[in-house]
Amino acid sequence: MKLWHSVSAVSLLMVAIPSVLPLRAEDPIIPPSLAKIWPVGMERGNTATFTLDGRNLSGAKAVIFDAPGITARISQITDLPVEAAEHKFSTAAAVPQAKKQSALLEITVAREVTPDLYHFRVQTPLGTTNMLPLAVGSLPEVKKSEKTGAQPAVFPATLVGMITAPGDSDHYEFDGKAGEDLVFAVIASKLGSRLESLLTLSDSNGRVLAEAGRHDPSPDAALNFRLPLDGKYTLTISDREGGGGMNDYYRVDAGALPYITRYFPLGMRAGEAAAVAVEGVNLGGVREWKVEAPKQADDAKTVPLTLKENTALPLNKARLVVGSLPEIVEREPNSSLAQAESVTIPVTINGHIDGGATPDEDYFRFRAGKGQQLTIDVEAARVGSPLDSVIEVLDAQGNAIPRATIRCLNQTTTTLSDRDSRTTGVRLTSTTGLHVGDYLMIGDELDQIEYIADQPDADTDVRGIGGLRQAFLGTSPVVHAVNTPVYRAQILPPDAEFPSNGLPAFHLTWRNDDGGPGYGADSRIDFVAPADGEYVLHLKDVRGMGGPDFAYRLSIRETVPSYQLTASPENPNIPRGGNMPLTVSADRLQGYDGPIAIEVKGLPPGVTASAAKISAGEDSTVVVLSASADASLDGPPSTMQIVGHATINGRDVARAANVNAMLDADLDQVLSLQLASVIPPPDVVVTTETRQVSLEPGQQVTVTLHVERQNGYKGRVPCYVKNLPRGVQVVNVGLNGVLVTETQTSRTFTLRAEDWAKPIDQPIYVVGEVESNSSTSHASPPLELKVTAHKQAASVN
Repeated sequence: MKLWHSVSAVSLLMVAIPSVLPLRAEDPIIPPSLAKIWPVGMERGNTATFTLDGRNLSGAKAVIFDAPGITARISQITDLPVEAAEHKFSTAAAVPQAKKQSALLEITVAREVTPDLYHFRVQTPLGTTNMLPLAVGSLPEVKKSEKTGAQPAVFPATLVGMITAPGDSDHYEFDGKAGEDLVFAVIASKLGSRLESLLTLSDSNGRVLAEAGRHDPSPDAALNFRLPLDGKYTLTISDREGGGGMNDYYRVDAGALPYITRYFPLGMRAGEAAAVAVEGVNLGGVREWKVEAPKQADDAKTVPLTLKENTALPLNKARLVVGSLPEIVEREPNSSLAQAESVTIPVTINGHIDGGATPDEDYFRFRAGKGQQLTIDVEAARVGSPLDSVIEVLDAQGNAIPRATIRCLNQTTTTLSDRDSRTTGVRLTSTTGLHVGDYLMIGDELDQIEYIADQPDADTDVRGIGGLRQAFLGTSPVVHAVNTPVYRAQILPPDAEFPSNGLPAFHLTWRNDDGGPGYGADSRIDFVAPADGEYVLHLKDVRGMGGPDFAYRLSIRETVPSYQLTASPENPNIPRGGNMPLTVSADRLQGYDGPIAIEVKGLPPGVTASAAKISAGEDSTVVVLSASADASLDGPPSTMQIVGHATINGRDVARAANVNAMLDADLDQVLSLQLASVIPPPDVVVTTETRQVSLEPGQQVTVTLHVERQNGYKGRVPCYVKNLPRGVQVVNVGLNGVLVTETQTSRTFTLRAEDWAKPIDQPIYVVGEVESNSSTSHASPPLELKVTAHKQAASVN
């Protein structure tokens, strides 16, 4: 499958705004941004007008969609008042503010465009905006009026509305026929709505006939029900937690529409054909669909299950995973250790966790040799299954196998506020005795410290991938309440013995609930067999739930080291004659710890990318995009692709960035909006007095930075040091920040290498930030950092 488009493959319409004044030289260079579009969808084959809220939209030149057949035109850009609360910075010089604006956006969607979720950006003289979604449907739309009472509706239709206040609900009344199979499918969360929908279907007497959403893992509910009688019925839409507000909007496709309730198997082997059993309503008699798989299985490769040759396109998107292993279907009964089904690895097992009075659990028996490394993972939630899997590897007798012992060395607690299962920052009561690289046991979760601030009123950062917290040794990120015990952790062999110190010890086994960033609720274990013999893989739903739609794909295979990449921002706006930093992060899989070279393709003329690699043992790097002083400001943005290259087992393994965890997405659409634009010269130019820094573990060195302000900018410039390797940090400042005040043009900062820092040679960058309500970042030329392994004096050249 093609991984990216040129801009000509997407929808781009140049628009003229004759009333807009040209950009003045003294104006700050703050790229545009989008906040909201309303409504959030439309019917295909029509032209509709939308309200678009954002900042710095003046002079809009193009609206860029991720698919052909959709065009747009911006008009009537209006400045809006900025609330005093939006001025966050109190400095002597006024902080430049991106103009808050509203515009009218006229969108035309051709009738042949497939109903789906699409995305767009807007290009202005100051660059391209972030991305917003737009739903394109095929049904007439019924907009909920502001009047109280039920809104009359005739199906099929798309219901459009908003739960405007906590506890509110919307009601739609319709005439139904006995035997009709009606479907109500909510589209909200993927459009940015905060609504967690609850659907209730009632008859004319107010008796509830069906409900959906109350216990669903997805925030978007779907209900299908066969009407028992002719008569009046009411559909009620509300928030399942009693919430509501201006960001709790929805679209509901409603009517006797084709809808897939379940399909099996969830995937197939590359180069083979599969007969997929399909269940649902209004499918025109389709019960089975034959699918030909592509010849190769790439990362995140899926094929759509469309059925459109036999019936109308189903409302929901069903996608089949394409794998590379031999495939089998589980054989029941296998719900106990004694019934464990014997399998030969490598294998992908297609199975179900069935419902019933006793929760179903599946067992599989396999053989492995001592030291053999196996990757075991589940694909279920990522392709729409309601299964929330948990897996564990047991010995032949069904006993848990010890993996590691965690010895706790000292204790503190979380403080300030509860923390969710995603964020990397945690506030600790004390950081005494903690160092970067230490492991922490927080509840049942094992984390590793990434950064410790020099000041007490700041979070300690633990390692993450793509902004998501990364747990270790099979533990899973969970919510942490205030006052949760936190222990500095020492990882020991499972049979280690040590004297008691009054603190607990944790004994970890080969078990996993959530597989980490990119896996969601799906599980993953990288298992190392402790001895020759038989082992048992145990799989179940962590909640004890099950049913015919709780399908899964369970793969057991030899571990093959790999990685995935995430790059941010996805829409870099590079100032003419300036430098813009772009961060590329790696999710290292199955033990790959080697270097990853980064290549940037598709940049605009006059723009170059610095050489960059993610060094062995590191998780990220910085690529600096630089635009020449004569780079054109008039051309369209370029579709950009960021690719990693790693030599694994003697071959080049290439991975495109930002395709992780997208099994249910069209990768072509998403990657087509990775756009790079050239914008006017920067407000700030950052340089360093030195170009090379050398220090050994335990040493520190001082560096001087300089800031040159341009375009009339007079504000302060917070500076941050980026691309530091593990074990090297900026000291005596908060959160790596070095503040250059309004009256300053230079500052010094100190780099320190921890005692355990490993030898490395890589560029680092000082990044200056132009503060505003839409801040911009500007990178210095590279400062070559060398951490040595030998005793020698720290040096600056």
